[in-house]
Amino acid sequence: MIEIIPQNHFEVNTYVLYDQTKECVVVDVCSQTEREKATIVDFINRNGLKVKHILLTHPHIDHICGAEFACKEFKLPLCVSVDAVEVLKTVSWQAEAMGFLPINTNDIPTKTIVQGEEIVFGGSKIEAIECSGHCPGSLCYYNSAEGYVITGDALFCQSIGRTDLQGGDLDLLMRNLKENILTLPRETVVYPGHGPQSTIGDEKDYNPFFL
Repeated sequence: MIEIIPQNHFEVNTYVLYDQTKECVVVDVCSQTEREKATIVDFINRNGLKVKHILLTHPHIDHICGAEFACKEFKLPLCVSVDAVEVLKTVSWQAEAMGFLPINTNDIPTKTIVQGEEIVFGGSKIEAIECSGHCPGSLCYYNSAEGYVITGDALFCQSIGRTDLQGGDLDLLMRNLKENILTLPRETVVYPGHGPQSTIGDEKDYNPFFL
């Protein structure tokens, strides 16, 4: 099961993934206001959920700005890719440039995960898939049993992530998408970092970047 909670002025999709065991993971916690923080905590408490992992798709400020809150609230580290750890050092100036509250990444405990690693919660598991290009250290999270993939800002409904920011690489992004994401079953539901969901089949058929 998936709950989508849009957060902050960039309208980032925060995801709560859970199953009948009541264990869950949260992806891209990016709360800026107390009300946004409360929305996440209230959903988790109201449904009797226990957070097992805090995941990040990529270390851009609009996706990581609630990580310090989440790590303190749920007493867990932020799971990131090895390459993302280095990019975390740039988050402070990202915040100032893009209108976010100041952030101190030294206060965010991290745990590294790698391509192909399985993250287990309750009776479910998701696989970390490398998909850099929009941002170094980007990961997507694939649940083969339930048929969905969390793509962050790598893949959107009929678009892809921008590559004109620091560390962006269009050729790398296109290669990762074609080799690692578009090879998933056509019926796989795509849950992006912003905007509406799609499917792998629809993106292969209608996304102008792949035509």
